[in-house]
Amino acid sequence: MTDLLDRLSSASEIHEVEEADVGFSIMAKPGRIDDFSLMIREALECPEPPFVVFASPIRSAHNGHYERAHVLPL
Repeated sequence: MTDLLDRLSSASEIHEVEEADVGFSIMAKPGRIDDFSLMIREALECPEPPFVVFASPIRSAHNGHYERAHVLPL
């Protein structure tokens, strides 16, 4: 699952990355909420991941969409 951690930690056409003192935050780019949410769900459902994800759902969305997350590598 290090491939997934690499995808999460590298900015892409789907998301931006902001380094933090511990871990990093990722934010969906405008118009890419669906793709970003798929990536976050993949991270949340990952069996025995090398990281912990704290995802922020979009409050107005009832279908499991996310706009940002904080990732703590283990």
